[in-house]
Amino acid sequence: MIQSVRVRLALWHTAIVALLLLALTVAAYKFIAEMTGRRFDQYLEETGAAFRIEYVAQHYQTPNDFAAATAALTEFEFRDLDLGVMDLTGQVVALATAPGESQTTGEEVIQPFDPTALGHIIARTHLTAPECVTIPDHRGGVRACMLPVAMDERSYVIVVARPLLNQRAMLESVRKALIVIFPTALLLTAIGGFLLTRRSLSPVIAMTEHASRMGTSTLHERLPVPNAYDEYGQLATVINGLLARIESAFEQQRRFMADASHELRTPIAIVRGEADIALAVPDRPHEEYREALAVVRAESRRLSRIVHDLFLLARADAGQQQLQLHQFYLDDLIADCTRAARSLASRRGMTLTSNVLTEAPVRGDEDLMRQLILNLLDNALKYCSEGGAVEISLCSEPGYHRVIVRDSGPGIPPDVAAHIFDRFYRGDGSRARDSASSTRLHDDTHGVGAGLGLAIARWVAEAHGGSLVLAHSSESGSEFVVRLPTLSAS
Repeated sequence: MIQSVRVRLALWHTAIVALLLLALTVAAYKFIAEMTGRRFDQYLEETGAAFRIEYVAQHYQTPNDFAAATAALTEFEFRDLDLGVMDLTGQVVALATAPGESQTTGEEVIQPFDPTALGHIIARTHLTAPECVTIPDHRGGVRACMLPVAMDERSYVIVVARPLLNQRAMLESVRKALIVIFPTALLLTAIGGFLLTRRSLSPVIAMTEHASRMGTSTLHERLPVPNAYDEYGQLATVINGLLARIESAFEQQRRFMADASHELRTPIAIVRGEADIALAVPDRPHEEYREALAVVRAESRRLSRIVHDLFLLARADAGQQQLQLHQFYLDDLIADCTRAARSLASRRGMTLTSNVLTEAPVRGDEDLMRQLILNLLDNALKYCSEGGAVEISLCSEPGYHRVIVRDSGPGIPPDVAAHIFDRFYRGDGSRARDSASSTRLHDDTHGVGAGLGLAIARWVAEAHGGSLVLAHSSESGSEFVVRLPTLSAS
C-alpha cells in the first residue's frame, strides 16, 4: 500500500494538515488562556478601582482607617471575590472574604489566599500602579490585584483576590475539547485526503488501465483526454503523440520488412531458376552454362548490394553507424564520381558534365559521401532519356556547400515526388520505366534498382548536418540539391 502514489499523497496531505492542526490547536489554546487571564485581571482591577473610590469616600466620613475600610467592605459583597486593605508593611487592615469561599473545617479556617505571602510581596514592592500577582496554594492558586491608595499622609494597598480554580477548570475543559476535536479533524482530513487524491489521480488510473490493454495490434488506439488543458490532459496528449510515432515506426518497419522480402525474393528466384534450367539437361552447351553463370553472378551482385544497403540503413536507424570523419575536398570527390559515371553515360548515349569551379574542403565520411554522389548520379542516369544530359555542379554559400544534380529526364509526377525518399519506393510512370539495361555504378550490377539509393543519400546528408531535397521537377527534367556544412561551420 505504501508504494501507491494515492496512499503516499494521502499520507503527506494528512501529515501536513496534522502539523497545521496541531499548531492551530496550540495557538488557539494559548490565545484562549491569555485572553481569559487578561479579562480576569481586568475584572479584578476594575473591582479594586471601584472599591478604592468607596474607601476614599468612607475615609473622609470616618477618620479611623480601620472603620473606613470596614464600612467600605460592607458595601461590597461578592460571591467569588475577596477584598481587603493592607498597609505598606504587609499587615492586614481589614479583610472581607467571599461567603462561598471561607469555611471552617474543625478548627482550621481555609483562607482564599495567604495574607502573609501577599504581605511579603507588598512589603518588598514599591507599588505605583495596579499590579496583579498569583499566589500559589493547594487549590490551584489565587490571583490577587494590588492597587495603591494614599490617605492623607498614610498609604495603603487595596487587595482584590479571586481563586483560579474556576479558571483552571474552564481551561481544562477547553483542553479536553481540543483533545477530542484534534483526532476527529485529523481522521476526517485523512479520509478527505484519500478521496481527494483518488479522484485527482483517476485520469492517470484510467490511462494506466487503457494502456495496459494496448499491444502491437492496437497501436492505433489512443489514451482518453478528458481535459486537454490540465496537466493530465497534456500528459495524455504527449503519450498519444508518442504512440502515434511508435505506430508509424512499426508500420514503417512492417513495410520495410515486406518490401525487403519482396526485393530479395526476385534475385533469389532468378538465381534458383537459372540453376534449375542449367541442371535440367545433363549435357548442355558450354555457352549456355556461361550465360547462366553470368545471370547468377549479376543477380548475386544485385542481392549483395541490396543486403549491403539494408544493413547500412538498419545500422543508421539503430544509431550504430559511426562516421569515419576526416578532412577532404568535396570538389575532388565529385570529379572522381563523375569519371566513374561518364563511361556508363557514354554507353547509353548520354552526356555527363561537371561544373566545379571552386575548392570545397569538408569534414566527413568520404566513403559515405562518395555513395551519396554516386547514388544521385545513378538515379539521374537511370531515369534520363537516351541522348539526354546530366549535369553536376558545386557552389558555395555562407556556411554551406551546394551540390546540384540536374537531368533532362521526363520529370517526377507530384504524387511520386512526395515519396521518392521512402525506402523501396519506385514510382510508376515515365521515370519508373524499365531499366533492365541500366548499370549500378558501384558494382556494375544489371537490373532494376531496389529503391534505396535516394533514402541512403538523404540519410548521409543529414548525418553530416546537411540536407537533400528535390528542388525542382518538370517535364524538362529534375534537380536535386545537397547542402553540406563547410569545414569552418562543421
